[in-house]
Amino acid sequence: MGPPPGLTAPDPAPLGLIAFSLANIIQSFFNIGVNPALFPAAFPLEFIVGGLVQMIAGIFEFRQGSRLGATAFTVLGAFWLCFVIYAKYVIVTLPEGQAHTGTGLFLLPWAVLLLVLTIAAARTTAVLLAAFVSTTVTISVLTVGQFVQSDALIRVGGGLGFLTAALGLYGAFAGLVNGTWGRHLIPTYPDPGKRLEHLARGKARPTSVTSSAAERPELSS
Repeated sequence: MGPPPGLTAPDPAPLGLIAFSLANIIQSFFNIGVNPALFPAAFPLEFIVGGLVQMIAGIFEFRQGSRLGATAFTVLGAFWLCFVIYAKYVIVTLPEGQAHTGTGLFLLPWAVLLLVLTIAAARTTAVLLAAFVSTTVTISVLTVGQFVQSDALIRVGGGLGFLTAALGLYGAFAGLVNGTWGRHLIPTYPDPGKRLEHLARGKARPTSVTSSAAERPELSS
């Protein structure tokens, strides 16, 4: 059953971005040096909001037809689910003195995946692209920091995590306001990769993850 007449299908992107951002905020506190004994306090938010809620947003993005949104939210939701399981049950079983290496190995594939998602985001909005760039840099810095056992790099990664969360919240704010007002009130700077348009060979560009109904010609006409 579709939405009632006069209404468009709700955009799940703001929900996904909020879940993404909240998990980043709380984890960043621990990366910058908050007492690690309090670390379990982050698990409920990271597991339920960062993991389950973000995956739900990704599933609804599949229904919306957004390849990038569906892939990103589902995979990043899986990241937070895996991270909580790793931090709670796995890291304590690693050989003494090898936990940093184990965590680096855990983070490395996600850094590679985020680079792929960042490239794909080049034709959405500058806001979303900036969030992906920031996330990629954050995870990369944290990965290197774990491999070389550098507390300084991990703290830098924590600081970058706050920037990533801020960009995600801005994207969510823009999606909510633009969608509810039906107008492009909050700028998202669409299509930063327009100069690469020739690579699409004249095909229509898919709707961006954070665009509102007002930004979609087929819905606003």
